[in-house]
Amino acid sequence: KIPEKGKVDLNVQASFEIRITAEEARRKVDHWLMEFVSTQMGADTPTLVIGGHPVWRVPAHISFPRAGKFDNVGVVNVDVVTGEMIDLNGAEKAIKEYLEKEVKHRVLKYESNAA
Repeated sequence: KIPEKGKVDLNVQASFEIRITAEEARRKVDHWLMEFVSTQMGADTPTLVIGGHPVWRVPAHISFPRAGKFDNVGVVNVDVVTGEMIDLNGAEKAIKEYLEKEVKHRVLKYESNAA
């Protein structure tokens, strides 16, 4: 576990080939979000995550005309070698749960105040 404060010594050695660029992963997720989750969603800049299997972790956002943009409403992992989007059912479920719990009431509140 990495502490929030203080000295950290971390040695990581990993060897893998990146065949899918961060931009390719972002575009792929962007298309999937708009096609299968919501036309108001989009993908942001991926982060390379090195763990059991290296992936591009692509954050998602959603935008509303009056309420604006809500960042980090979920993530989709993309395999850096194959370009496969991993566990799309789980990602979609997590995004929809987050939207219901954290975003919906803010959008409704904003729209009721604007009326």
